[in-house]
Amino acid sequence: SMRQMSVELSSSQYINKLSGIDVMVSHLQCRELCPLPCTPNPIGCPLKVGEGCVYDVLADYAPDSSPSIPPLVISCVSEIEQRGLCEAGLYRLSGSYVQVKELKEEFLLTNMVPVLNEVENINTVTGFLKDFLRNLKEPLLTFRLTQAFMDAAEVSDEENSFSLLYQSISDLPKANRDTLAFLVLHLQRVAESLETRMDIHNLALVFGPTIVGHAVPNPDLMTIMWDTNRQIKVMEHLLTMPSNYWDQFVTEQQ
Repeated sequence: SMRQMSVELSSSQYINKLSGIDVMVSHLQCRELCPLPCTPNPIGCPLKVGEGCVYDVLADYAPDSSPSIPPLVISCVSEIEQRGLCEAGLYRLSGSYVQVKELKEEFLLTNMVPVLNEVENINTVTGFLKDFLRNLKEPLLTFRLTQAFMDAAEVSDEENSFSLLYQSISDLPKANRDTLAFLVLHLQRVAESLETRMDIHNLALVFGPTIVGHAVPNPDLMTIMWDTNRQIKVMEHLLTMPSNYWDQFVTEQQ
């Protein structure tokens, strides 16, 4: 059986210690215990740096092993949970645009996740994570399934609505499904922290456009306006699903 221990480490120390151990990161003030999967060695990713550059598809940054979550996502969440869970407006407030751009360029040029504990403002780390999710070549829920997610969230019968959403989640590619589960569990912890003042609705406002996105690569203005409320509904539904449902996707034994 895997050992568990509670540690208070910097991001770089944290990554170095994650070898065959389920590590629980203990937040200094909130004492929030949050299990985080191990980050495997960084893998290659395309070099596309410059204004308006986009990342490739999510699976290109994720390991084949379980859970299939990009190290960048795990590192950002680790850092945010260590020092952001008592910050009012977490994810709503913007950090430094210039620093986010620098982190992005460093990541794309070196294929390595930047050392995030050296980033002074935690809102810059949340900005880096949001930028990654927002600028993937296709949204986390994929072009193929985004419409199904939005249609499911609009079904008035709650039981039927959630049933359709569970089906769409199971249809996601493994990396997308595992990463979605990891992010939802993280955002549920953010919502549970009263200090952040970010309840499920507020988080859905931020992450609807970022995680759900649109069913087409270049939506016109009407589509963007039409999709906005539907994106929020999808995120609210995902964030209210039981955490033990999402847990199955982020444990290593799959």
